[in-house]
Amino acid sequence: MKACVYRAPGAPLEIAEVPDPIAGPGELVVRVKAAGICGSDLHAAGRNFRLPPGTILGHEISGVIERLGDGVEGFERGDPVVAMSYIGCGACEDCRAGEAQRCRKVKLVGFGEVPGAYAELVKTRPASVFRMPPEMSFREAATVEPLVVGLHGLHRAGFQAGESCVVMGAGPIGIATMLWSRFAGARAVVVSELSAARRRLAVRMGADAAVDPRMHNPAGKVESLTGAGPQVIFECIGAPGAMAEAIAYGQRAGRVVIIGVCTGQGVESPELQPARTLRVGDLDSSPQRRGSFGCSAAIGQLAVDSPQLSLEIALVAAM
Repeated sequence: MKACVYRAPGAPLEIAEVPDPIAGPGELVVRVKAAGICGSDLHAAGRNFRLPPGTILGHEISGVIERLGDGVEGFERGDPVVAMSYIGCGACEDCRAGEAQRCRKVKLVGFGEVPGAYAELVKTRPASVFRMPPEMSFREAATVEPLVVGLHGLHRAGFQAGESCVVMGAGPIGIATMLWSRFAGARAVVVSELSAARRRLAVRMGADAAVDPRMHNPAGKVESLTGAGPQVIFECIGAPGAMAEAIAYGQRAGRVVIIGVCTGQGVESPELQPARTLRVGDLDSSPQRRGSFGCSAAIGQLAVDSPQLSLEIALVAAM
């Protein structure tokens, strides 16, 4: 089959012939119909990331089932499906319960361990596959994975109707988070974004306001709209310093969810007002990310104490 293959940092992906994946017992092969280009793919293919040569990127996937291995039940050849960005072992209690993302041996798709969807075919397991509804297009289905990231952020925040939030970043994940917060009944949603074009898009898609953080404090904008600060800050940027900025926007007893993936050294201890306690949650504590990313890597339980702040960082499992 043909695939887009990573060869070296910063080099263009190469169209190459590679062996077709084979569906072993408990596995299936999907013929790719659409694959999204995630921001993490762009970072991973850049100069500051070290993927194994020969990696096939791509983890936002839709397609049809091409082959089924022995023991696979509940699917048939030709079924239209969304394949998620992880593969579990298929044998543990979590995998058997359909929670493969919690598998202790989970592998990420498209980052070197498992070949991704920038190819004609991709191999996965039934616990990582969901059948598409008849009215959904393959292009729409390929957006399910990034949309789920935003939705999961709301779940991790325990976001409630009537609460207000700041969404940092108006890229695809930020916009998805903004849309889910609006769908969940947010009182006010303010987006913080450097790009004027993206700020306009955020407002057009439902944000109450979008501000340039170099000029305006987004938490202050929420207060001007509602009379109170935001209950939740969603950090959807993933740049060095973004986590500290998100914490700085947090209010007394507020919550901060770190959704952005940072490949730089971005963990700082910000100077914050006294007598404030925040809960900060990272979306992912999978073994693969542990220690891999400087900004919001899963590092177990970490208590940060200073005269300015008592901050509990509780890193939680994705999905």
